[in-house]
Amino acid sequence: MKRLVGLGLVAGMVLLGAAPTSASTDTFTGAWAATDTGDGSAVVATIGAAGSDAVRRVTLVDQFASACDAPATADGWGVTSGSRLSATLDVRCGGAPYAQDVPYTFQATGATLLADGLVFRRMGR
Repeated sequence: MKRLVGLGLVAGMVLLGAAPTSASTDTFTGAWAATDTGDGSAVVATIGAAGSDAVRRVTLVDQFASACDAPATADGWGVTSGSRLSATLDVRCGGAPYAQDVPYTFQATGATLLADGLVFRRMGR
């Protein structure tokens, strides 16, 4: 998870009890899972549907963020433009505030989302 720190972002933890996501209405909406190749921790992104203002909720959780030596979460809002979702997130490391207004971008590529060297795949599929 050190690469996220390089961008000013430590994000995620495993969502316990997360239900599989049914078919979504757009490319981004739903729960997505990745494995951090740096430390092997599970990273989950949950992306909400866009509201009437085109803004959507974005949450990242990582069961173990190397930079924190603890679980980390990032929560905020994002907008899409084509195949790109750009979000601004507030990060908590081990439950304590870590960073605010951190930019984070997802790129949709086929059936995956790419973000900061992570490959996210839809959960429940």
